[in-house]
Amino acid sequence: MKRNIILFLVLAGLIGAAIWMSKVYNKPTTLSDYEGSFAVPDTTMIGYIQVVDRDGNTLHLDRKAGTWYVNDRYRVEPRVMEEMLETVSQLEVKYIPPASMMPNIIKSLGAHGRRVMVSDLQGNPLKTYYIGGVAPEGTGTYCMMEGSDQPFVITMKYFHGSVSARFFMDEEDWRDHSLFPMNAEDIISFGIEYPRFREKSFMIERQGDQKLTVRPFYDLTPRIKRELDPDRPASLLDRLKDLRIEGFDNQNPERDSISQTLPFCVIYVTTRDSVERVTTLHSIVPHDRNGAILLDNLGRTLQVERYHVNSNWGDFMMVQHQPFSKIFWSYDMFFK
Repeated sequence: MKRNIILFLVLAGLIGAAIWMSKVYNKPTTLSDYEGSFAVPDTTMIGYIQVVDRDGNTLHLDRKAGTWYVNDRYRVEPRVMEEMLETVSQLEVKYIPPASMMPNIIKSLGAHGRRVMVSDLQGNPLKTYYIGGVAPEGTGTYCMMEGSDQPFVITMKYFHGSVSARFFMDEEDWRDHSLFPMNAEDIISFGIEYPRFREKSFMIERQGDQKLTVRPFYDLTPRIKRELDPDRPASLLDRLKDLRIEGFDNQNPERDSISQTLPFCVIYVTTRDSVERVTTLHSIVPHDRNGAILLDNLGRTLQVERYHVNSNWGDFMMVQHQPFSKIFWSYDMFFK
């Protein structure tokens, strides 16, 4: 009995201390009351994410018919979008910073933080918070819900580091790296022109919904009389969706001069909506630091590993030879 009384007195003391702390700091004692619930666990309900920095730069991500777009201009790279959805769904409070640090944290969030708004498919805000810099131990990030004056140190499940790095603002870093983001059945014509090897150039054209024909790109090239293998043009078109660029190079100062050189090939793709995508591939010949062309032991130019790609939609890009070599077919390869 005496032992139970002692336990009761200790418990009463702890409760009293909690009540006193709550009154002193004028704050409730639960994380939910502290507005510390930052995550949106169900990502299927998310339709819009906006990130605004303190310079007024805005980045917004919209889900339209199941596809994410950045700034209403470009499709979003699926892998990058998966990381963003993973982030906003797994944010959790690591700890509440000491009261002595609060003024500096709030000041830092005001000066350098980014405002993040996560909305549902109808555009209704679900969460709005400010995310700032890295906490002293390096594995947490300062964050505060909009309308609150209580900052937290947050983290993410199964992640070590600062989650603020995932809320980046550069539009190009969000863009889809697919060079031909369309289904094979939506392509009505596809052709590759090889300026140095005219006889190898070809055009694939769709007749009706299923039948594909192959002809020379140039009218003066003799037509092959052998039987067309119907699976081969379909196989080539199906490979296009897997082609991905290495990166965007739109600020390359030599873009204009590179674009004026004779290309390795020009690729033409036309889809059912009458949109034509034209990409021109320029070989990047291996050079040394002084600009001299590198040769092998037999005096031959080393194999090209990359290409500059100029597009008719305005982008200048880089691609690797190895994955793209799978579509560098010649006219004669389609026939039995």
